[in-house]
Amino acid sequence: MQKEMFALQKEIPETGLKLKKVPVPSIKPREVLIKVTAAGICGTDLHIYNWDKWSENRIKPPLIAGHEFVGRIVEIGSEVTGIRLGMRVSAEGHIICGHCQFCRTGQGHICQDVQIIGVDRDGCFAEYLAMPFENLWPVPDAIPDNHAAIFDPLGNAMHTVMSFPVAGKSVLVMGAGAIGLFTIPILKTVGASPVIVVEPNEYRRSLAKKCNADIVLNPMEDDIKAVVAENTQGLGVEVLLEMSGNGKAIDQAFDCLRNGGCAAMLGIPSSPIQLDLAKHVIFKAADIKGINGRRMYDTWYQCQSFLLRKNIKIDDLITHTFDFKDFEMAFKLLNDGKAAKIILTFGE
Repeated sequence: MQKEMFALQKEIPETGLKLKKVPVPSIKPREVLIKVTAAGICGTDLHIYNWDKWSENRIKPPLIAGHEFVGRIVEIGSEVTGIRLGMRVSAEGHIICGHCQFCRTGQGHICQDVQIIGVDRDGCFAEYLAMPFENLWPVPDAIPDNHAAIFDPLGNAMHTVMSFPVAGKSVLVMGAGAIGLFTIPILKTVGASPVIVVEPNEYRRSLAKKCNADIVLNPMEDDIKAVVAENTQGLGVEVLLEMSGNGKAIDQAFDCLRNGGCAAMLGIPSSPIQLDLAKHVIFKAADIKGINGRRMYDTWYQCQSFLLRKNIKIDDLITHTFDFKDFEMAFKLLNDGKAAKIILTFGE
């Protein structure tokens, strides 16, 4: 086994990442070492790359970024069971304590002492990654690497969609970043109709159309409330999936939610926002749910079932693939709003 590896590291608190040679991680008795073959770039990684206010308050350099990946096991700890060398795996990136009340009641995704790879500890933008074996997700051969590498963000979309019954319901997706876009094929698969998507970026609107969204709107030009009313018998949508984190968009979205409607909130505002609680929530008797990560591991089973279906429409959303050493090009495309999901490859 080689002693050093290449990794994309936030070396010091400033914009960008550095391609560095660092030691290959050593594993603990209940961990495995994974040779990473592909990794997805997430919005969180973009925050870390750009070194925004959230990153300044959360990230402690030096840190290897990245939390979406697939790879093969090359070393196994002495206390690991049920795992074999060469096994192809992804993994849940939230490493939980396992003993707090949340973990012990099936709510590990909101563990009070969670550590997230690529955020709180070294992540997967590296040739090798150490992971607790309990977090591993063996990947069926029928799922290709570029799909297996995005179980994590697809899981965020799946968790958001599955928060409320959506079959046969009208749904508004507010914001078509990568995770917002992933909700569209899931919604179409489970029978939501109509699926209305609002997104200011023209490129991402084009991707929403490729995913067969029923209606795609530009908030800078279209009368969102009027179009929603026209397509929901004047009542408003039954389900809102808020993916933007934009205060103005959130206000607009709740204006389109019908009385008794449901709202799943995933988008994270960059600063506190104002919401007319009486108008948008109380007098509408709205049901609101905050979405954090994925349910461990219900969401993973749901995502695997989805990825094993024939003719799922997510390939158009994986817009670019780069060798990991060309990461600067990938982050530029994301910052320019000219990409959705980008995969970095690390080789077998």
